[in-house]
Amino acid sequence: MKLYNFSFGPYPQRLNIYLAEKNPHNVDQIIFSEPNPSADVPPARIKALTATGSLPILRDDDGTVVEQSLVILEYLEERLPGPDMLGATAAARARTRQLVQAFDEAMTFFALWARHGSRLGVGKVPISMELAQICGSRFFDQLRLLDRMISAGEFVAGDHVSIADCMAMATLQYAHDFYGVPVPPDCERLTAWLDSFSLRPSARRPPYPEAKRARALGLMEQTGVTP
Repeated sequence: MKLYNFSFGPYPQRLNIYLAEKNPHNVDQIIFSEPNPSADVPPARIKALTATGSLPILRDDDGTVVEQSLVILEYLEERLPGPDMLGATAAARARTRQLVQAFDEAMTFFALWARHGSRLGVGKVPISMELAQICGSRFFDQLRLLDRMISAGEFVAGDHVSIADCMAMATLQYAHDFYGVPVPPDCERLTAWLDSFSLRPSARRPPYPEAKRARALGLMEQTGVTP
């Protein structure tokens, strides 16, 4: 099977981390640095595989095409051999999915905050400080909720690495490294998990486009939102 993906960004990074943890032999990863329509990157033939044309896109050997990072994660987990990263029991799988959804909600709040409040959005989308501030506050509220939800163990859902860890790392890494937004200092459990998981080879810092990163850094100062 082939996965068409980008080298950075919160949604692509979910899969980059997952595959680094899973280390399958039968997934060919075709990675693009960033979108560049004028240079046909990613190529139109790849974008034409789905209605949205958005990466990541997975194409299985039988022709099945899957899009959206969360859907691809679960599809791969069903198709690939161990290690198990969803849960061995119904209760464990429910626990993992609960955290996956909660981190996905956090990412939605963050994406709206950054999209409508960052300098990167000027001239591309409507800038709204009111919307940015609401979503920034909701992002920090969601992290405080997650701080209460996650396991006290080594990984967010329990004793084993799971899809939820991939979701968490992709979100928090992107917020911190690209926009300069940290985990709130009162989120002690989440901070401890992040410090630990960041040491794993799967969580190494992706190659950000530095010119864009320089403009993105300082999102809290740009929008007046603090933890």
